[in-house]
Amino acid sequence: MTDFFWDDTDGTEQAVQTQQHLIDTQERMGALLDLLPNVIPMGLLIHQPQAMLFVNNEICRMFNTSHDDMLGKHLLDFMTDELRERLLPLFMQAFDNPEPINLTEVDLHTSDGKCHIVNISIGKLPWEGLNCVQIVLQDVTELIMKERELVRLSMTDPLTGAYNRRYFMQESVKVLEHANENDHPLSLIIFDLDWFKNINDTYGHEAGDDVLKMIVSLWHENSRHLNISDERNNDSHLARIGGEEFAVTLPETDVTSAMGFAERIRKQLEETLIKSGEHSIKVTGSFGVTTYQKGDTLDDMFSRADKALYQSKENGRNQVTSS
Repeated sequence: MTDFFWDDTDGTEQAVQTQQHLIDTQERMGALLDLLPNVIPMGLLIHQPQAMLFVNNEICRMFNTSHDDMLGKHLLDFMTDELRERLLPLFMQAFDNPEPINLTEVDLHTSDGKCHIVNISIGKLPWEGLNCVQIVLQDVTELIMKERELVRLSMTDPLTGAYNRRYFMQESVKVLEHANENDHPLSLIIFDLDWFKNINDTYGHEAGDDVLKMIVSLWHENSRHLNISDERNNDSHLARIGGEEFAVTLPETDVTSAMGFAERIRKQLEETLIKSGEHSIKVTGSFGVTTYQKGDTLDDMFSRADKALYQSKENGRNQVTSS
């Protein structure tokens, strides 16, 4: 008869050695990953029952917690519900998939309210007889934010924050193509400030800059009330296309609506005193409006809007004219 409570000393020693080997390997991996923050900022292992066996220092930094708090738990416990639902199927798939799963520029909203932009790599990693996956998260937040800032700077006027002329023309061609293909209305407004040179000469160029910045703020405040239902172009493209000259495309807007909106801006501009230092500056603007006609090019629309703007100036300025 075999004793049920038999003593397997060899088996116990082997288990201890295996466990120690696992711990040593984890520590070596952690040290290596922590020495390469720009290549692999963080790494961890998750075993099949969905608990972390190992996390390195960078993971703890990102989730603002300690090794002890993370080990034995699932990585998804530290993420928001929305991200957890997205990643859980991928994590489970990785255990049976020999090919790594790679995700780029994932917005990682952690449970402590912070957001990191990360690249995620999940790969199968058999380890000491355990069925594991290795998950590497590379924090690219700073890099992506710098890239986005460079893109923003290439699109915008540095003084006012409005789009610059180059970007405006580029996007307006796309908006025009969309209107042509779908037979949708599209309007264009061009306007500039009346007697702007006098403002610079009287109050100085710094005051002139303040006026230009205020014009853009005034436009955006009013554009929130403009109903543009075109999902593809859900915002009007206001641009500074010259010294004191601005232009905007209005998708899904006919000439009557565009005229009404321009008149509202004109009136509010006329009634606004713009503060610059100790000065209160009164400004008016002249507007030219046109709408898309079948077969129009962007040059065609600009030509008509320019003529309408010129007519506003000829008729005494501070008014809206369509063409």
